[in-house]
Amino acid sequence: MTAKEAEKQVMSLLVDWCDALVRLQLRRPDDPRLDGAIFCPVCGKVHGRCHEAVYPLLCAARLTGDETYLDAAKRLFLWGGQMQDSDGGCRNDFESDWKGVTVFAAIALHDALFFHGDLLTTAERVVWETRLSAMGKWLYENLTLQSSAYLNYYAAAACAMRLLGGCFSNDAYFSRAGELAAYCMKHISENGLIFGEGKPHDALSPKGCRAIDAGGYNVEETLPCLWRYAAAAGDKQMLDNCRHLWQAHLLWMLPDGAWDNSTGTRAFKWTYWGSRTADGCQAALFALGKDDPVFAEAAWRNFELYRACTHDGLLSGGPDYKKNGEPACVHHTFCHAKVLAGAIDGGMPTWLRVALPADHPLPARYYPELDSYRIANGGWRMTVCGYDFAYRGTKHISGGCVTLLWHQKAGPLLAAGMADRTLLEPHNQQPSVHPETWCSGCPRLETVGITPVYSQQYCDGAVLTLQKTEGNPTVCAWGCLCSKSGQTLPGGEYTVAYRLSRDALFVSGRVDPALAGTVCFVLPLIETEASVEISTGRLLSPPAPCFNLCPGFLCREYRIAPDPAGLFRLQISAGML
Repeated sequence: MTAKEAEKQVMSLLVDWCDALVRLQLRRPDDPRLDGAIFCPVCGKVHGRCHEAVYPLLCAARLTGDETYLDAAKRLFLWGGQMQDSDGGCRNDFESDWKGVTVFAAIALHDALFFHGDLLTTAERVVWETRLSAMGKWLYENLTLQSSAYLNYYAAAACAMRLLGGCFSNDAYFSRAGELAAYCMKHISENGLIFGEGKPHDALSPKGCRAIDAGGYNVEETLPCLWRYAAAAGDKQMLDNCRHLWQAHLLWMLPDGAWDNSTGTRAFKWTYWGSRTADGCQAALFALGKDDPVFAEAAWRNFELYRACTHDGLLSGGPDYKKNGEPACVHHTFCHAKVLAGAIDGGMPTWLRVALPADHPLPARYYPELDSYRIANGGWRMTVCGYDFAYRGTKHISGGCVTLLWHQKAGPLLAAGMADRTLLEPHNQQPSVHPETWCSGCPRLETVGITPVYSQQYCDGAVLTLQKTEGNPTVCAWGCLCSKSGQTLPGGEYTVAYRLSRDALFVSGRVDPALAGTVCFVLPLIETEASVEISTGRLLSPPAPCFNLCPGFLCREYRIAPDPAGLFRLQISAGML
């Protein structure tokens, strides 16, 4: 694919997104708290970070020559002053006092000025630079090695301090950027995954797991920022290290361009194509693709998911949002529009279409830092999760459950993001307009008619092993049904085995026969051409439709009761390869 062909398509989507942002921009000259802001219809509010869209709007103005985007950017910039306090820091929202997001506002404002500042008048540019200078001072004083932010903020601050150090000829900013970048590079797991998306950054769970958001914040913020810092600093060694980190993280990209973030600490913000309020991977990966086409290929496949999930000019939070009548939150669009602008301004590569690591993966790989297996056989890809890292005191899906099942013809069949519909970040999570349809996307053993619910997905202590059955990889899990608060169910021990052949996934398990009448296996199968065949046990009722808000799939929920001996067996098929 030529650079010009790729740029044309990226530009087309960027302009579509910017058209939607302009359409949603408020005109309220009588109210400065609203005038120029971008309204989010689904959340019924203005997201405080929307002023970061000044950069993609200016990029669209440059690309099209249409002053509509230039006017929108100027009005949005003026409104952005409502989110900046007198100390230079920018709040996440009107209702929030979190100012760490100043780092993202600073990078966006820097890029707007660096690439397209000539579209502004001299007087306007002075005002924009003055605001950027105030942001830089706040970042230098507050986003330090002693701050309480997650690691992605350290990486973003390293990037911002390096860029602003060049903008304002400030050696102290350069020094701070180097400190933060070096700190981030000390947080790499044995499999090359960045950890620190939890507190403290180097915390270990009881199983020895790390705080990792591999297919979310790592690939959409931390890695892009570290790579950009290294490029701006001309640090060849760190650039090489970043390439290796990207290679390790590309193992978490599926063949359709999706990121598997089912094991991430922030899986509650998983959107299948990435993470809800992060920026995206395209700018970094397309730049890396100038030397290695596999990176450009990854960027392109992920970009194609953006297009597939865009409706009415807005990026939806998952593939089936529109089918379920869920409008798109504008937050996805104004964040990811920045990275498309960055890809264009950075120069698109020419590359030959190549295979991704996910196209020819290893049959089995174990990640001790996540206590998870990633399995492949033929056209199948599967993740089995025993992760026990508690993010902000909440339970992650665990228990030896299948958190992702994907097939090369049927696409995703299972995708588990949240065990429960939990608003960990109320300002940053989209409410459902059909909450009655919500379901966990996790296949699991679970009690029926017992309060509280005891479930496999709540079991942090499950033990996972890998075997080979008739030459096919089999992951076995042993655990005990637990409540959300961590209480174990007396007699609630279970075993589940997942045998992945080239033709189907075979699931078998056992519970105590005394619980056979009060436990079922819940299977939220994504609506696709896949089929389920039950050989032991029985279906309690016809599969019920439901919606898995995160990462955004319509499902049919099967509830399968074990036989009187406590046994159940089933297989999931997706047609002949």
